Amino acid sequence: MELALAGLGGTMSHTDELTFDPGVLSAEQLYGDACVVCHKKWPRPRVRVGRLPDGSKVLACADCAPALPRPRAAEPDARAPRRDREPEPATL
Repeated sequence: MELALAGLGGTMSHTDELTFDPGVLSAEQLYGDACVVCHKKWPRPRVRVGRLPDGSKVLACADCAPALPRPRAAEPDARAPRRDREPEPATL
């Protein structure tokens, strides 16, 4: 399952960091010279909020970074056997 980030062209899987589409970012945002959210260039953004498909980091300013979703921990597989239950007693 992935979460689409409206207007930012990004997706997020459960255990990965945000991945942004470089096609919707400006050159300044691609090179880390502008906030990925508000385009602010000064002070230069310093908070890593995700990555590009090639692994390059994507930065946001300190004001915008908390507004982006955080990756969630992987959820346990519902099909996996549960180990917290006692086995059913065998009837003879």
